[in-house]
Amino acid sequence: MQKKLPERVDFLKQVERNASFEGVWPVSGLERLAEAICNDRGEVAARLKFGIRAGTPCLDGHVQADLELRCERCLDQVKQHIESDFRFGLITSEDEADLLPKEFEPLLVSESEQSLVELVEDELLLSLPIVARHDDQCSEILQKHKQNDEAQQETHRPFAALKDLMG
Repeated sequence: MQKKLPERVDFLKQVERNASFEGVWPVSGLERLAEAICNDRGEVAARLKFGIRAGTPCLDGHVQADLELRCERCLDQVKQHIESDFRFGLITSEDEADLLPKEFEPLLVSESEQSLVELVEDELLLSLPIVARHDDQCSEILQKHKQNDEAQQETHRPFAALKDLMG
């Protein structure tokens, strides 16, 4: 079992230490994510590395989780592997955002502790598919609907002869 991620850290102090964090957090502890998924079982795994790159304080990270989403076709649950890599340039004021190299996404940090867990949750929320669905045919219900549609297309159309008369 991996160790649990710390909930809050001082991002700027972690940059000075070249700190790395690797661990997990229970999905049940991520309230905003729990609202977007079917159940809150499982864990989110994360690797976070603070440092200085190209003269910029930064945070490189990778998060992943297997989540149960609602299939938009059949409304059953569908398991999806969600993964995200990110690179933040840590800034202390909005004016610094324009000065960041293009490889960094700006992340406004303060002098005090901030939540690692919220950052990981934000990345997962941004990585969720716009429309979740099964790769294959979703369910027996959809297959029955398809069969019904095909049967309707083959049925006799009583007013089809009118089309010939009008033409």
